[in-house]
Amino acid sequence: MLPQRWRRWLQHDPVRLVDKYAANLRRLKGIYIDCEWRDQYHIHYGCRQLSRALEKARVAHHYEEFDDTHSDIDYRMDVSLPFLYRALRP
Repeated sequence: MLPQRWRRWLQHDPVRLVDKYAANLRRLKGIYIDCEWRDQYHIHYGCRQLSRALEKARVAHHYEEFDDTHSDIDYRMDVSLPFLYRALRP
């Protein structure tokens, strides 16, 4: 990877942006993060970092890892959508 591209990515890295936007994030009605701990793209490592950054910034959020891969996980909507509904209902 070219160093300039990596620097550009880091400017938009959600983990690094938590501190900058912590006040705005605290005003959100709900943040839901879930990921698979057998994810073939290893997204769970970034999700763990994001959750820790949110905790450190005292931003309320729901974080959960589940036993699956990145594929065929539509069944997780039975968990995430009720959370989001409760957070967004008037």
